Amino acid sequence: MEIANQKVLVLSEIFFPEVTSTGYFLTKIAEGLSNSYAVKVLAGPIANESQITDVLDEDKIRQIEIHRCNGTEFDKNWLPGRILNGITRSFAIFYESLKLCDRGDIIFVVTNPPLLPFFALLLSWLKGAKLVLLVHDVYPEALIASGLIKKNSLPSKIIQLANKFLCRKADRLVTIGRDMSKVLSEKVSNQEKLCCIPNWADLELVHPASKQDNPVLQKLDMTENFVVLHAGNMGRTHDIELLAHAAVTLEKENSNVRFVFVGSGAKKEWLAEFIAENKLSNVHLLPFLPHSEKNISLNACDVAIISYLPDMAGISVPSRMYNHLASGKPIIAVADAWSELAQVVLEDNVGWNSHPGDLESLVDIIRQAAQNPEQCQQMGDKAAAIAREKYTLEHSDRAYSKLFESLCSAETALASKARRPKRG
Repeated sequence: MEIANQKVLVLSEIFFPEVTSTGYFLTKIAEGLSNSYAVKVLAGPIANESQITDVLDEDKIRQIEIHRCNGTEFDKNWLPGRILNGITRSFAIFYESLKLCDRGDIIFVVTNPPLLPFFALLLSWLKGAKLVLLVHDVYPEALIASGLIKKNSLPSKIIQLANKFLCRKADRLVTIGRDMSKVLSEKVSNQEKLCCIPNWADLELVHPASKQDNPVLQKLDMTENFVVLHAGNMGRTHDIELLAHAAVTLEKENSNVRFVFVGSGAKKEWLAEFIAENKLSNVHLLPFLPHSEKNISLNACDVAIISYLPDMAGISVPSRMYNHLASGKPIIAVADAWSELAQVVLEDNVGWNSHPGDLESLVDIIRQAAQNPEQCQQMGDKAAAIAREKYTLEHSDRAYSKLFESLCSAETALASKARRPKRG
């Protein structure tokens, strides 16, 4: 049942049928909201690599009104092109949303591309709508950590002021990690605006499976090796270099450890060149498998690894973490100790944490894991149980439902107060 015919406008560059992390999560959130609200989505063009997937509920997708907005379509791994894509698509989404947004609507927008939330804020002012900001990346901190701008530079200061303004004016801020809530608490004056709703594991698709029967490892003839898997984006904030040097160290020792990288990103080309230059036989670089075969790639290992540059805590929370848990694999986290990633791994005892940039510590952890297969199995079993217990779509749906209901209740109370006749 719809709540007072209230409409939710979802603004996102990426949406169904794209199954990259942002596209998948925004689509599933919209599906959940469509049970109670009229949902309209304004999104960028469908990417060429998009895959229709049976993981998404086609009946619920049909309930959602999707509006495609044009924009440039440069290669996202080319930084200038990615920036131009974000700008042109943000303009197009804003223009189209002016026609669809009405007073009292709720605008739900994600932080990527960085310009889009500011258009959403302007839209909320022009139309008298509420604004909910889903924070996937914190700016300018993410740009500083990736080396794109200097910490005390003029661009950094301008972006910091702009994002503090955005956070203070939004009606609600949804973070996806406790560390992110801590960072954003310094950008808002009203802490009640903050709401932490973690992402979830794709339990319909991901589950533990036998390593010995894994098609990827069988093809690579690695079912008897100890395999470390890096699956997902190899972006500017991920310390791919550290993992490559760990591979060099372990190959010199004639170790039984092998590394498998599955995915793409800005650092993939660098990694391919590094493997060739160092003639590494213990590293294999593979493209993404089709989304329907995600469980195969996630189970092609003994342990999973997620590696961040220093000072990334509170800036970005890796959604891949939840699917690694669901696949029943322990996680080696290369992350700041107070990050959501490190907290999950350590508090639930489902892996190890290494300080960013510490090659010796990382290699020691990998050696320890390789020498203790029973410990890895126990941690993996616990990881799968934790995913089913704590990180489910049902948990997320309930949290978003509660959040939007609170906004609707506040709006109804204000409208009732405005209609109430004055005494005297």
